[in-house]
Amino acid sequence: MYYFTAVLEIVNAIKNGSESAFEQAFLASRNKVYLYFLKKTGGEEDARDLLQNTFLRLWQYRQSLNPAYSLDQQIFHIAKTVYIDFLRKQQLPLHNGLQEHEAVAIHPGTTTWDIDRRLHRILDTMPPARQKAFILNRLQGYSYKEVAEKLSITVKAVENHIAKAVKQLKKTLLILLSIFFFQ
Repeated sequence: MYYFTAVLEIVNAIKNGSESAFEQAFLASRNKVYLYFLKKTGGEEDARDLLQNTFLRLWQYRQSLNPAYSLDQQIFHIAKTVYIDFLRKQQLPLHNGLQEHEAVAIHPGTTTWDIDRRLHRILDTMPPARQKAFILNRLQGYSYKEVAEKLSITVKAVENHIAKAVKQLKKTLLILLSIFFFQ
């Protein structure tokens, strides 16, 4: 019982901006997180960078910490997201070059920022539950189960929301492409 209360207190303290609680969390978890990244990347420098990014995000998004989950769970969820971002950046030069080329072919002057803006406009037209499910799963990297827990719905409902969101995005993108190509 004492351990649970202490963990709850440290999560709430970090959430409220306590730098000493944050430092305590860092000192308690840094070795585990570092070893996680070292195992994944095989490089000490990458592991150190990813460790730093993980705790930077923990501090940046401290307001979204949930006292219902252990601090370790939340730190490792952030670490997983940081690692996925790292992998995406590893593939970025070839992939990004292709995206820029395709964007210019569709509409001269289109930037990644424009595409992102359009995506968010499409998301804004979706029902709130569908929009939240899509953002949590596809943009923030939460699993269907985690999304279901966050939204207090079933995993099947999450699957349905994601499928409908993807279908709506494809339909809207096809309409946009046809407008560009048939003008």
